[in-house]
Amino acid sequence: MKILNLGKIFLVVLSLTAVNSFAQETIPTATGFATAAEGNLYRATDDGQIYIGLRNGTLKLVGGNIVVDNVTLSGTGTAANPIKLAQNGAANQQVMTWDSAINNWKPATPAAASNWLITGNANTTASNFLGTTNDVKLQLASNNTPMLEVGRRQTLGLYDSSSTGLYPYNQPDASVMYVRGTGGNSALQFEAGGASFYKPVFYTDSNGNFRLRGSSAGTDFFEMGSSGASNAGRFDFIIGDDGDEPFVFNKYNGTTATTVELMRLSGNGLNTNVRVGINTGALANSTLQNNGSLSTPTITTTAALTLTESHFTIIIGGNHAITLPAANTCTGRMYVIKNPTTNTPAISSYRNLSGTAVTALTANSILWLQSDGTNWQRIN
Repeated sequence: MKILNLGKIFLVVLSLTAVNSFAQETIPTATGFATAAEGNLYRATDDGQIYIGLRNGTLKLVGGNIVVDNVTLSGTGTAANPIKLAQNGAANQQVMTWDSAINNWKPATPAAASNWLITGNANTTASNFLGTTNDVKLQLASNNTPMLEVGRRQTLGLYDSSSTGLYPYNQPDASVMYVRGTGGNSALQFEAGGASFYKPVFYTDSNGNFRLRGSSAGTDFFEMGSSGASNAGRFDFIIGDDGDEPFVFNKYNGTTATTVELMRLSGNGLNTNVRVGINTGALANSTLQNNGSLSTPTITTTAALTLTESHFTIIIGGNHAITLPAANTCTGRMYVIKNPTTNTPAISSYRNLSGTAVTALTANSILWLQSDGTNWQRIN
């Protein structure tokens, strides 16, 4: 933008506001006067008007339109009609800007008219947006601290270019909204007017854990996320805070637009007991209540077999020895062993109904075994 000739304007304004304080020449008439000194003031006795000398030696009436570096001034210099820029074709709310292509001033809409204002905008359209048009991050800050950054993953410095980089960290052009925070910790909280205590929030902590806490039924809450420290991490599910709020797993039937409960995990008050119910629809009546069938693995031996946590029912297919795991490694585990043969295969020691150690399977028999943490006990 080209600067106006302030020197000339300044003289004009001063002459109008304090004309009697300037030295001036008195001339009979301004008509035909051609020897004026540039910038000097002249008073014509024939009309009583004040004139200013121009560069070409002629006079210009002060208060008339004055052209200064291609800008026209207007006004009489009175309080009612002060010296001002002439309209010069400008529309309402436009400003004068310098156009070097035409070497002149011209009216233009000010940049502020299309800026985002701190008091809000009422002239936005569907094509307006807040952001950048080049590959530079958009950053929002508060208290001189970056809070939110938007941009390409690589532009934000979040790109993992290593050969072992995981998706999506290895996607340099992915669009990312990056929540920042103080001390390397950040949070994203949601308004919930109906939540009395626990407001819904995503947050991170100093151990790098990421968690979600949400409100439930006004005064209760749920929480899920990672926890732990020093490479001893885990994933938590928490429901509270009265001790009897359940975890309910449902499936959705799109045809009938209804849900069907699959499983329910719940406490019974503030004790440490947990009950699991399958197809119960309410608090289970035992530690595990299954209102339905139960399926367990079954295997027929083709050779000697060592039992693990993957086995439950074993059918002896020949004179095949059975090795049980150490009883103290699987307290409470159960096995069902059926021997439909006339063979009496060897088996790891277990206690029979009288408490005597036995190391062979009886022909044509069914044996139920359960570990008590020390020995395998026959329970049938």
